[in-house]
This record gives sequence, structure tokens and C-alpha cells, in this order.
Amino acid sequence: MHHSVIAENLSPLLSSDQFTMMQQPRASFTSELIHASLVAANSCAVVDTFNSTANASSNGTRKIRSTSIVVGPTMSDTTLATLEYSIHASPRRMTRDLATVFPNRDLSGLLVVPTFQKCKHEMVAWDAEIAKEKDDRLDDFIRWSTALHDSLEKLGYWSDMTDPASGFPSFSERGRDVYPDVEGCQLLLKYDFQNAGCCKILMHPIWGSKIYPATFFATAPLDVLTKVIEQVEQEYPRPQPLSA
Repeated sequence: MHHSVIAENLSPLLSSDQFTMMQQPRASFTSELIHASLVAANSCAVVDTFNSTANASSNGTRKIRSTSIVVGPTMSDTTLATLEYSIHASPRRMTRDLATVFPNRDLSGLLVVPTFQKCKHEMVAWDAEIAKEKDDRLDDFIRWSTALHDSLEKLGYWSDMTDPASGFPSFSERGRDVYPDVEGCQLLLKYDFQNAGCCKILMHPIWGSKIYPATFFATAPLDVLTKVIEQVEQEYPRPQPLSA
């Protein structure tokens, strides 16, 4: 049986209407570890403030209670995707657990890039229109991540993305564990969540639960990764609307 990194006994293949809702982890050394990290972060974390004109996507300022963040929430708007991303130095314990998601990889200096796409619908609901929106957002994330991956690979750096529906790597060998985006975003960004029965619903501070979360990973240095993101944005610019 496959297990989830951070959340034990997560099903390896979630249905498409479950990617924003994760089963509550059973008591285990891993889930207890994450709980302890969250408690510690909420009680003594450094508070970073990011100006909306520079790094945040909201009006005014946004305070992020995170000790791992190295680039604050930033919007990327291209023909590939319109999404918000932040970049985090992977906490040591998370890196240790991720070794079972990405086996046989040197994850030294790992950077974790959680992303969010704003959606029209509550992603915890289900109908044909919502299913299509989920598929569209997944396609957008794949295009954006693939562009980053291809550029980093040419520079000699490893990177990967995990499928939000399954938690498995997309470009690398599969390990015995899967990566849960909701739990990962909780740990890295300290975002709130709501309980819905036995599930957790991640709450973005601006968009609420109308989001599509997905995660990219890279071992490239921070300056290389940020430069690649900038190059992708320059290569795939969104056309500006014609003035009247």
C-alpha cells in the first residue's frame, strides 16, 4: 500500500473532486511531527510582510507566518497559466519525508513551490462544469511546470511536479509515498483550513476554497529558479488588451 508523506495512509489515487480535501491523518510519527511543526510555527514563527505591488496578489499587505519562505506570494500571468506561487526552502524534516516521494534523488537544497490558481467554483463541489474547470487548471499547471522543468533540465538541475490528483511525481521515479498538497501548504504557508467531515479544506487567505493547489519542486539555487521563472514569463507573455 502506498502512504502519503505527511499524512499516513492516504489513498494513492484521489478522485478528481478530492484534490482540495485530504483525509485527516491518523496518529503516526509523521503526522505528529507536522502537528508539532504547525504548533511551533503558530506560536513563534517570524512574520514576513510582503507588499502587494511587489510580491502579494492582494490589495494592501499580506502577512505570512512562515519560517521557510524565501520568495513571497507572487502572481505569474502567462499564456501557460495564471497562478500565484511562493518559494520555500524545504524544512529538514519535510526533505527527509520527501525522499520517499522522490527516491534515489539528492534533495539537498530543495526548494518547494506551492502554487494556487483562482477558480470560479468551490472545488469541493462536483458537477460537469466544475470537473471541466479542474481539468483546465490541471492542464495550466502542467504547462507552467513543464516549461520550468525543461529549462532547469537544460541547465543541469533536477526538478519535478506532483500530480494534485494522485500525489505522484510526474518526471521522476515513483516512490512508496505520495505528496499531499493541502498538508504541504499548511506546513509551508500556515494557511487555515476547514473541517468537512473526515476531510480538510484548504482556505486561501484571499480566494477561500475556490482554488486549485499544486506543487513544484527543484534543487536549483534560488537565483537560478527565479531567473527561469522570469524567462518563462518573458517567453510566454500574455497579450495586452488593445486600447480603445
